[in-house]
Formats: sequence, structure tokens, C-alpha cells
Amino acid sequence: MFDQSQLPINPFWNFSLDVYGQQGVAPACLVLQEKYDLDVNLLLFCCWAGFCGKQLSSKELSGLISGIEKWRDHVIQPLRDIRTWMKSETINGFRHTEGLRDLVKNSELWAEALQQNFMHLHMTLRPALLPSSEMAAKNMVLYLELCEVDGIGTVDCADLAAIVRGGFPELPPLEAVWLFQ
Repeated sequence: MFDQSQLPINPFWNFSLDVYGQQGVAPACLVLQEKYDLDVNLLLFCCWAGFCGKQLSSKELSGLISGIEKWRDHVIQPLRDIRTWMKSETINGFRHTEGLRDLVKNSELWAEALQQNFMHLHMTLRPALLPSSEMAAKNMVLYLELCEVDGIGTVDCADLAAIVRGGFPELPPLEAVWLFQ
């Protein structure tokens, strides 16, 4: 089973768990992942950087993206594909055991935690005295630009805003959406 105590202490991971657990954040992350093939960990890192008062440069974010690309493509994505397939597939009329699927899901979560640890070590940030939701939004927009995501619509802005609100719960919903207009 997935045992967080086996991972190095990482404030980015703790932040991500808190943000992802906020209402509306998980579905928003998954929609953006499915629609644009965005990496949820990178979306959360963009938010984390803003929380730490850091506006990421194109060079910094590009370096982070290329540093995790192989791990994402060869470890996380295949685990996600297996988990997703097992959720819907039957073989000879029998559904896969939920226990095995849970093991795959835990392995995927562990792989994401390891990816986040790499990201944290690559660019160690600490929470700022004045966290900036504006920087978080700018970091996300930069990530979308680097991924060549075109045509961000109103729904996508609402999904991005949901992630920012997860990191900055005091931010009014409309103000969060305006960050992406």
C-alpha cells in the first residue's frame, strides 16, 4: 500500500493534497488533463509557485516540464491507463478485482508523489509572507502557452480558477475567474 511516511518531507506535496481536496479542484484538474493532456502536478506546481510568491519564467517552467517528461510518459501515464482500463473492462464476463485496481491506483499516487518530490528538489520554494493568486494564474497561463494550448474558453477559465481558489480559498470565485480573462 501507499505509505506517505516512506517519502521525503515535501511541502509542495502537502500543499497539493490540501488544494486537490478542496471542492471543485479534482474535477477541474481532471477535465484539463483529459481535454488538453496537461499534467495535474504541473498545474498544482504553478499554483504552489504563486503561493510561494514566485512567478515562473519560461526557462524555469520549460526545465521542469522536460525534467519530468520521461517519468510522466513511462511511469505515471501507463499506470493511469491500466487503472482506467481496469475500471471499465470485463474479461469473459468477470470484472477485475477492485483490490488489484486499488494497488494500481496506489502505485499511480506514489509515482505522482515521487514526481512532485523531484519537482520540489528541482526548484525548492517556500510559502511566501504574501502569497500571490495573480502569480499562480500567470504561472498557469505560461504553462498553457508552453503546451501550446489554444482557445481557452470560459469553462476552461472556470476550471483554472477552481485550482487557484483551492490554493487561495479566500479568493472570491468571480475574482478567480477574472485572473484568466
